[in-house]
Amino acid sequence: MTDQSALPGQTQVVGAAVRLSGEGPLDGAPEGAPDDVPFLPRGPEPQQRRVRRFRAARWVMLGFIAPAMVIYLLMVIVPSLQSLQLSFTNWDGISPDYDYVGGRNYEEILVSGRFWNAVKNTLILGLGSAVIINAISLAVALMLDKVGRWQGLFRTAVYLPSLVSAFILATIWKYLLNYNFGAVNMFLRDIGLPDWARDWLGDSSIVVWVILFITCFTLGGNTTLIYLANLQSVPQDLIEAARIDGANSRQVFRHVTWPMLAGAVTVNMTLAMIAGWTIFDQVMVLTSGGPGFVSETMAFFIYKVGFGEYRAGFGSAAAIVLFLVVIVSTVAANAYMRKREIQA
Repeated sequence: MTDQSALPGQTQVVGAAVRLSGEGPLDGAPEGAPDDVPFLPRGPEPQQRRVRRFRAARWVMLGFIAPAMVIYLLMVIVPSLQSLQLSFTNWDGISPDYDYVGGRNYEEILVSGRFWNAVKNTLILGLGSAVIINAISLAVALMLDKVGRWQGLFRTAVYLPSLVSAFILATIWKYLLNYNFGAVNMFLRDIGLPDWARDWLGDSSIVVWVILFITCFTLGGNTTLIYLANLQSVPQDLIEAARIDGANSRQVFRHVTWPMLAGAVTVNMTLAMIAGWTIFDQVMVLTSGGPGFVSETMAFFIYKVGFGEYRAGFGSAAAIVLFLVVIVSTVAANAYMRKREIQA
């Protein structure tokens, strides 16, 4: 039995809804609904409201991002495009007039022994520092992961060199490696090994390797902490299951821990390679590219040619070449390491 007393009130509600929405009582009703059951039209769906709120908030977010985008555009993108233009000129960096010389700067780069020496040094420092830093940092992270007490103290000690700028660290090492009064040579003389004392920053046969050592000492802190964070996020259930199956520590690391570190390896190798390709501070402070041009890197070569020898056009062409090297090497390395992540 239908409660007839409730129908008048329902009718009034439906009539009010019709007047407000302009639709009939059954407009938008679900299919199969009984004709004698009044249907109240609902408001906008929750998803539609979320879309409208997101669109409104998007303009607010763009308002916050816009100042940084403008600064980045003016300070990075525009000068980069201008460097591409200047690489086809003979501009000296000072005079307002210059002439377009086509690809002459790039042709000179290809036959320049000084440039290829800088490329060789950059490869040694870039690839060498990336491999050495990651190997040492992973070993240190594994040791820190096993430390129960005082882990915070050891972690701070490992990270501390990264807080000091490369310029300051290079200045400290410059005094430590001084041939006459440096602490390294004085220590070797005091322990009876005067023949081991070397002009560490003036010997052309070892100066690049000395810079490589200093670079690895400077950049290892961040890499270690990234590895340590990933080690502590490895599920312990997997490790315990492997040990129950009879795996020793080496097998657990190879088959469980190492695959779980694939993402950290990709990040650290990429960052280390980029830092290695663009090494400048250490070379500037320690050797200024010397002796002669022996220890020049591509970044220092660009600075020296563009600002020291007033060949801004040639330096811009070298900068474009360095940019291409960094992009190609980084993309290739990431593609290889991403495949390893998928396989892991």
